[in-house]
Amino acid sequence: MQRVYVDITAEQFMHNRILQSALPKFERDAKSGARYHRVYLKNDSAEDIMQLLAQMTIEESVHWILHQHKQQLSQLAEPARFYAQLQERIQSVQPKLALFVQHDIAVFCKRHEAHSTVSWNIEGYLLFAAKKLKWMVDTIVQDIYQSCKEEQEREEFIALLQFCASAQQSLLDDVYITLAKDRFTMLDVWGNDLQQIYLDALPAEEYMDVQMHDLLLSILMTMLPKTIHLFIVKEQLDDEERQKQQNLLQLLQQIFGDKICMGGSL
Repeated sequence: MQRVYVDITAEQFMHNRILQSALPKFERDAKSGARYHRVYLKNDSAEDIMQLLAQMTIEESVHWILHQHKQQLSQLAEPARFYAQLQERIQSVQPKLALFVQHDIAVFCKRHEAHSTVSWNIEGYLLFAAKKLKWMVDTIVQDIYQSCKEEQEREEFIALLQFCASAQQSLLDDVYITLAKDRFTMLDVWGNDLQQIYLDALPAEEYMDVQMHDLLLSILMTMLPKTIHLFIVKEQLDDEERQKQQNLLQLLQQIFGDKICMGGSL
């Protein structure tokens, strides 16, 4: 069996958790210098060596991609949320990523099978040969970043609406909303149709393509009633419709808080 070394930069040597946890299995080579560490895995199992090198390489690929998106990630108000989701996602796809890397390591060792020793250079691999691995990690990072960014923008939007709802004067004491999956009614205590009154005051082109939930929220933010009596129509909903309705109810609760008075189902 070949004697397998790993070449890793001094910086990587210090922060790579997989390497640090496995240090008792490694032997530092005399050729190690200030820039690179060359370490030898003292293990008789080729499978164990492959798994450990793959794990180290995957961790460095994540650091590599995160460094490329450093400026973008600095825009997140809660980076801890991003990193927690990233860690969870990477763990879930770790076996798939490991297969790619282990295959490349096996090909590399096979190519140098005439030599008694081989050195796996992680930085060189990431620079020149890890296109698929980096693409997969980058896709994960971008997907989670986009999700966190959208959530951040949603929270900022809700905070703005909360401020407006609390800072401005109410125009009505009570409104009565009946909410169905594809329509709603909004009445005052005298039975006036507040939705129609609101729409009559706007040019038709301004509300032609407005979603029902957006229209409902817009009217409420205009009227700012002191109490919102909300009734839900009992009807058959698919999963998507149920999720939309739950999202709307959650949004109304977040913005108007104890002004919401749930009136049950109709």
